[in-house]
Order: sequence, then structure tokens, then C-alpha cells
Amino acid sequence: MLWQQPSTRAMIPVGELSFNGQEYKFEYLAGADRIPEFRPLLGFKDFAKTYTSDELFPLFEERVLDPTRSDFDQVVHELKLDLATATPWELLVRTGGGSEGDTLQVTPFPKPDGSGWTCTFLASGVRYFREKSVHTARGATEVYSAAEFEAALGALSPGDSLSVERELGNDYNPHARVLLTQVGNPVGYLPDWLARLTAPYLDDGTQIEAEVLRLNDAEAGWHLRLLVRARASESFDLANSRLRSGASLKYGVDSPSS
Repeated sequence: MLWQQPSTRAMIPVGELSFNGQEYKFEYLAGADRIPEFRPLLGFKDFAKTYTSDELFPLFEERVLDPTRSDFDQVVHELKLDLATATPWELLVRTGGGSEGDTLQVTPFPKPDGSGWTCTFLASGVRYFREKSVHTARGATEVYSAAEFEAALGALSPGDSLSVERELGNDYNPHARVLLTQVGNPVGYLPDWLARLTAPYLDDGTQIEAEVLRLNDAEAGWHLRLLVRARASESFDLANSRLRSGASLKYGVDSPSS
């Protein structure tokens, strides 16, 4: 569960929602109670408590994609889900459960994969590459026209590899990671929380592999344009311990030592 801090607009991990097929569980991450401006979520007043339920908690249930929406079938298809079998849990996790003006978002957490982990996510900041150049170790990228950027996106196919490169000179987020195509075109960012969570792993020079799962048409909206899967050789236990210890909450907290 991510929360957007009003003063910085940063999306900060504050809790974990899980489902084992029978029971839902929610608990806050360590340090969530110390994040400036953050208050307990509706229905979850106790920062130290583990909440369980046989049904999806109301706070999250109201964020599940409404099957009566006229575009429901199309959105499910764009999320690479099976219309006949997609569950409320899958819809919530894949869409993020957010809406315009909402400060909460649900996002998939990395899961174990062999000796490492994988994470499926919707690329962030896709629309900004129509109007900005980014600097990476490869150099500065071009500023696209709208047509040029659509052409760069349109050239992508499921299974295509994307490189994950540090964006240089980003004072807002020094950990920002850009997704580049095989020919060096920027097409999105790692979600901010994931870039910060993986920073200790990436800063030692180790690379994360990424691949395109699905590219949606412009009608889907910028936040649904590009579905990506990242794969890391880092131990899942290490990534998991950083999240649970509050290491991924440093953005928006008073100081790195807090």
C-alpha cells in the first residue's frame, strides 16, 4: 500500500495487504507511524496491529474495478488478465485501486523467483518523455514530439527487453531509474517506491532485467500504457527485510537516520 505525501507528492510504502486465497491481512510497515503528515488509514487505527478478515477490507473493496463500468472488459484486457477468471484481488493489485485525487495506491510487491525476485508493475511517468530529455550514463536522450514518442512506444512488443538506468541530475529523486528500449529510447520509470527499495542493490553496479509484458493504446490512459516485469538476482529475503525495516520509507522522513 502506497500513500502520497501531500507536501512532496512522493508515493511512500506504508503498509502491506496480502491474500492467501482464504484470508486477507493488512499491517503497517515499520516506521509508518513516523512519516510526517501520515495518519492511520480508515479502519486501521493501530500501527502495531495485524488486521485479518475473510472478506476484503472496505477501504480496499471500494477501490476494486467496478464490473458495471462500460469499459470494464477493455480495462481487464489491457491489464493482461483473463476476463472469465479475474478476481477482485487481481483487479485491485493490477490497477492499483486508485482514482483521480486519491492519495492511496495498491501495487504488487516483489515475489520470490528462484534465487532472486520478480515484480510486475505499470511504468511510471510515461507521458513526461514527450517533453523532456533525461541524462543517463549513455548520455542525454532526445526530446520527442508526440508523434515520435508514440512511434517509440509502438515499436515495443511483449517480451522486449528494457534496460534500467540511473537518471543523472535528478535532484527530486536521486534514486530515479529510467526504462530504456534496446535502442536507447526512454519509455518510463521504475515506480518511485521500487527505485528506492532497490537502490542499495542497484547502486553497487548490479543490474535489474526488465521486459515488456503489454503495451496498451493511448486510449487506455498514460498510467496503463506500459506493463513491465522486472527480475533481480538479489535475494528476495534481502529486499523483503529492507521494506519491512522501513528502509523504503526514507523518502519523506525527516532524515536518513530517522
